[in-house]
Amino acid sequence: MARLLLGRGAGASPGAGPQSPTSSRPPERDRYLDLWRAAALVRVVVYHVFGWVWLTVLFPAMGLMFALAGSLMAGSLDRSGQRAVVRRLRRLLPPLWAFAAVAVPLMLFTGWGAAPAADLGWGELLWWLLPARTPPTGSQSWAWAFNAVLWYIVTYLWLVLLSPALLAAFRRWPWRTLAVAVALPVASLFGVLEIGGYFNEQATNISTYVACWLLGFAHHDGLLQRIPARRYAALVATFAVTGAGWVLVSGWSSGTFDINRIAGGNTLWSMAFVATVLRFRPPLTWLAQIRPVNRTVELLNARAVTVYLWHMPAGMLAAILLTPVALPGWAGNIFLRLLVVVLLTAVAVALLGWVEDLAAGRSPTLLPPSAAAKVSPATGAAPVKVVTTHRPAPGNRWHRGMVGLVATLAGCLAFIALNVLPGTPTNSQDRQPRHETLHYLSDLLLVMEDPTAPEPAEPKVAVTPEAVTGNDVHPRGVVTPAPSRLRVHPPPGCERLQAVIAVGDVDGDGVEVTFTVRTDGVTVFDSGARTRANSAEEIDVDIAAATFVDLVVTSTSAKASAIWADGRFVCAT
Repeated sequence: MARLLLGRGAGASPGAGPQSPTSSRPPERDRYLDLWRAAALVRVVVYHVFGWVWLTVLFPAMGLMFALAGSLMAGSLDRSGQRAVVRRLRRLLPPLWAFAAVAVPLMLFTGWGAAPAADLGWGELLWWLLPARTPPTGSQSWAWAFNAVLWYIVTYLWLVLLSPALLAAFRRWPWRTLAVAVALPVASLFGVLEIGGYFNEQATNISTYVACWLLGFAHHDGLLQRIPARRYAALVATFAVTGAGWVLVSGWSSGTFDINRIAGGNTLWSMAFVATVLRFRPPLTWLAQIRPVNRTVELLNARAVTVYLWHMPAGMLAAILLTPVALPGWAGNIFLRLLVVVLLTAVAVALLGWVEDLAAGRSPTLLPPSAAAKVSPATGAAPVKVVTTHRPAPGNRWHRGMVGLVATLAGCLAFIALNVLPGTPTNSQDRQPRHETLHYLSDLLLVMEDPTAPEPAEPKVAVTPEAVTGNDVHPRGVVTPAPSRLRVHPPPGCERLQAVIAVGDVDGDGVEVTFTVRTDGVTVFDSGARTRANSAEEIDVDIAAATFVDLVVTSTSAKASAIWADGRFVCAT
């Protein structure tokens, strides 16, 4: 199989193999990979802030992040042997501990009174110290923001621990090992491989992304560069077409194109995207000439863990602060929210980013120095070498065709995920009358904000057969705490949200509650301040082409609730 992939007579090119574990060469900073890592981090932040599902298929950032981490891990193992595992954990865990030192006391002091529902009870707090499982959070409506993205940290930890064995197997049977890794999520999906037990979620995530991690090994060892361009492009095309087709079929049948929820298709599409990125390497001489961009790339790489951990709480806080704010036009609201999230995340980085310096054995600084100036006065170590040019040249026609195919498929998937095609209204006057179907909120999956976790969270809202508003009784009541934000994905083809809103239990007659409806992060309805003295109000909101709908409630009191009675999506069939 190796001869088939590499071509007849192909051998290891000089420098393509692994480095010696005793090599004393200083590590090189690959600016091309740094740029992609920074871009992936930005994409993750934007997706988590706005929930734009189309971003997950346009740019499968998580697969790329695991591939880049795998490449770095292989290099660390070559330089340091088994000690590389300890060094990687030393760089990962202190920023997490700093995060936990804020999150856990905050949740405990604000009402986290019940033990976590998992097997260990309060012992689950152990996972905040060694995240072999996703650490628990309290029952507060905002607590989800402190562990929603930790699945990546958990999966990264497991892959680091498994890396010595994985790298040994990969270097003995490279293509067979990679093939098995690609087959794992497919086998699990079709029941060939059963994954269950206490670490079920972690095993599922590992099986989804271990192939990308191994692709990082292949990149480090130079195997990807040794495959002839024509065969490489054919392999990428196979993964791309199969993965895109899988995502398309699954998206149409399930109503969501969130690649995080499409097992199998996620792995195949991510593999195609990652393989394209790692092979097509245009020159980056322009990057050093645009100093603000170059410096931003450096800062994001130096503070990657801190940014990743804190951007979700920053997004939650920004949503709360901006709930009463509605600028004219969707662009202004998007810009304002993103600006507030960036500023809040920057504050967290300024306060705690230095922990990453200590974890890496550097002197703590507010802002890490530029790569060109990184010389250790204590050790006299040479500055880190920054690499900006690589071969092969991107001008190869097979490389151009490969990039064109993957980019075209990514664009098409993103276009479809925007729900532009299904349910697009037409101005034709002779169309046939449409039938309408009602989908009630009480029958749908209701999640307190986070659609990005590997598995949907249990609803933290009360669903009742009927809701009483004043002297009226309405069926299918959904009662939420205030403040809170409830996220729901409407079925395909839904055009309107109808409901009766009313203030529920409060700790005083003068308590004000505001109801807001947002579609894809844009405010489309705001009730203004309401009290129990106000009668129930019927709302009818246009949500056509929305990928998700947020039902936001804010209040002047922490002891208030809101009623969304008889809530339903009106969908054309």
